[in-house]
Parts: sequence; C-alpha cells; structure tokens
Amino acid sequence: MGKGKRIKESRTRKKKDFLATAQEVLTRNYQQAIRNSEIWPQMVAEFGEEKAEALLKECKGELKRGMPTDETGNHTAGF
Repeated sequence: MGKGKRIKESRTRKKKDFLATAQEVLTRNYQQAIRNSEIWPQMVAEFGEEKAEALLKECKGELKRGMPTDETGNHTAGF
C-alpha cells in the first residue's frame, strides 16, 4: 500500500469517526431536549415511564449531506 493510499484511508477513517461522534452527540442532545420539554410528562402519563423511555431511545439525531443553507451559510431545513 502506497503512502497516498494510507493517507486517504486515514482521512476517511477520521471523517467517519467524527461523523459517528457528531451523530451520537446530536442524538443525546435531542433526547435530552425531549425530556426537558412539555411533551415528556404527557408521554409518561400516556405510556408509562418504561415505555416512554423505550420510545425516547428510538429518537435519533441524523446528519444528512446537502442540506440547504441560508445566505449566512447556516442550515435551515426543517426549522
């Protein structure tokens, strides 16, 4: 394996590690925001604590490529 190929694989691996970590952080923050929102007590009242936690664990943050940006460069899709 040549030096160029090793460098390319290293960059790809770092990018994948970064994206996986970013998605984990996004998911954790998203779930925490739901717990702190007014919908959480409603979920617990309707489904019970155990089922509400199971439903919350199904909520995942997702990173998508090519999301549109506004004139400042911020991603605005879905807001």
